[in-house]
Amino acid sequence: MKTIKTLLCGLALASAAALSQEGTSLQSDWIELVKGHKGKTMGVELRDIAPESAEGERAITFAVPKASMSHPDTIEEVVVIARGPDAPEPAKPLKIRYQWLSDYDEDNYGLVIHLGEGNWPIRLFLNSSAGFIEE
Repeated sequence: MKTIKTLLCGLALASAAALSQEGTSLQSDWIELVKGHKGKTMGVELRDIAPESAEGERAITFAVPKASMSHPDTIEEVVVIARGPDAPEPAKPLKIRYQWLSDYDEDNYGLVIHLGEGNWPIRLFLNSSAGFIEE
């Protein structure tokens, strides 16, 4: 019986190691671009939308609960997708910038996304291993 317990423990540790090498991929649900909107999946809350100096750009600040992810330094890639109207041809991906805010508040990490115009719901994907990057 002791051998089976050891074997199961070893398999659990091997599985955890394999998962850590593959990376983590977290996904929010659709977030309306309205202050105070809070998603159910990860608990991400839109805290602020502020215009930027570049024409048509906005800085959107989210509170990401610490309980929903590990430290933001482990996140290598933030992907934002929007659910827009049907278009005859697929649109090119938006170029976005993002930054993590240190010391945002006790229970949340702060995430600021800089993106252009549009008022469609968005979804966040937070990946700990970098994916394909289109230049």
